[in-house]
Amino acid sequence: MARRRPRAAARPTRTSRLTGAAGRNRAVPLEVRIVADADEDDGSGRAVEVRLTARRRADEDPVEDSRLFAPGDLPEVLAAVEEFVERHRDALPEPRRCACRRCDRVFDPAAAAEAGSGSAYPAARRRPFVCRECREEALSAPPPGADRSSPDAGAEVVFLGTGNAYGAAGRLPAAIFLRARGRRRGVLLDAGPGCSAALRREGLTSDDLGAVALSHFHGDHFAGLPFLELDAANAGRKDPLAVFAPPGARERVRALRRCCYPSLDPLPFPQPVEELLPGETAPLPAACGPGSLSARAAAHQERAWALGYTLRIGGRTVIYSGDTAWSARTARIAAGADLLLHECSALDPLPGHTSLKEIAADADGIRARRTVLVHCDEEVLAAETPFECAHDGLRLGI
Repeated sequence: MARRRPRAAARPTRTSRLTGAAGRNRAVPLEVRIVADADEDDGSGRAVEVRLTARRRADEDPVEDSRLFAPGDLPEVLAAVEEFVERHRDALPEPRRCACRRCDRVFDPAAAAEAGSGSAYPAARRRPFVCRECREEALSAPPPGADRSSPDAGAEVVFLGTGNAYGAAGRLPAAIFLRARGRRRGVLLDAGPGCSAALRREGLTSDDLGAVALSHFHGDHFAGLPFLELDAANAGRKDPLAVFAPPGARERVRALRRCCYPSLDPLPFPQPVEELLPGETAPLPAACGPGSLSARAAAHQERAWALGYTLRIGGRTVIYSGDTAWSARTARIAAGADLLLHECSALDPLPGHTSLKEIAADADGIRARRTVLVHCDEEVLAAETPFECAHDGLRLGI
């Protein structure tokens, strides 16, 4: 069929691009282009050209086809696209598939039940991913490390920063330190601005950290990390300071460091960065003692990763929500945990966060041995809550 190319488009060109995968992370398009040109009318009333192009591989010549239609011939246009797809099926890109990072099984990303953790994280936006079976297996795994009944079991929790991004009630942003009984080094859950000074206020320093676990990359949860790195470098640290975080952490952490203190890049001490996906579990550094950190998806940002954590340390289990919308599934995950640390950002529902109304409605179903609310605004702090609200400087033994 002879192709007719328009000379001057009367209306803007519209292009629909459907993407598949070929080779290693290489995207190839199926392109449907609709061009309207009144000058192209040959007297038949056809002035709309539908042009279709497809490549199976980016380095191959495209398969092309085009036809003219009268304005308003939508059913005919759709039929032409369907016929083109059927006729050139062998030349079209293969549908994208996702392989589970843990078991290597391949899934259709449209199957949200397999790939996702709720509508806030559409499967097509979250690659790589962990399938449901592997996630559930990781979450239900028995806690490694010390036996709860051991006389040496136990952990200390120090709340360095319990506020939100706005400094509600004068409280510092998110930073919570945990360490096993008898250990000097522990884990810092999030590293909000001011966490380095808060450590010193509590008689601690960056040298007491064996690892930092970041829930996501909002400033009130990780912008304090360069100051911890600066303090560690200034103190002559040589031991590794591990970082656990969502995908993209290596680039984000380095970019923030280079922005704040370019002379720190590269760091004078090792900083292994472990990028975790929901359902994945990583062992804690040896300096922190036996234990592990398991990640799960947090419904906080639609187009970026956010995590909550299950920390097993000193024979104790601590559930940390990070910033997240409320989910009744949290109550099931927290059942039997020694401590649930959950955000409670406002009185009324707030997108990407948990409200006091929501957590109070499900309070009877939360079976953690102790539940403490963090990331609260002034209204929550002034209200009657079903659980205690943490304050900067609070210390707990679990």
